[in-house]
Amino acid sequence: MVKIKILVIEDNPFMSKLLESRLKANDYEVIVAFDGKSALEKVQVVKPDLILLDVNMPGMDGFQVASKLKKNDRTKAIPLIFVTARGDKRDIIEGIAIGAVTYIIKPFTPEHLLNEIKQALQKK
Repeated sequence: MVKIKILVIEDNPFMSKLLESRLKANDYEVIVAFDGKSALEKVQVVKPDLILLDVNMPGMDGFQVASKLKKNDRTKAIPLIFVTARGDKRDIIEGIAIGAVTYIIKPFTPEHLLNEIKQALQKK
């Protein structure tokens, strides 16, 4: 059985490990990128089934990364979920407008995250 690949774009090592371990425990294959530039390079090599993306990152923020992903023919159809501490209504509206399927605010429960992932993959 082919595992579903999830790209986690998260600059915080603790949060990145937390997401990776939770996803692997639920039988997902996980690819990790610690910044937008490396994430954009990785999606050209490995096409994930879903992307989890933080907003607050050095260099390119998550909105810039998402915008580039949604403008690229190879990656525009990949479901994208923002997972971030930025919970301002304007940020949520911007994230959804860029093309995210949902916007999860940290801290979150693992059950909520896994449920949103399953829903996003069903819509794919």
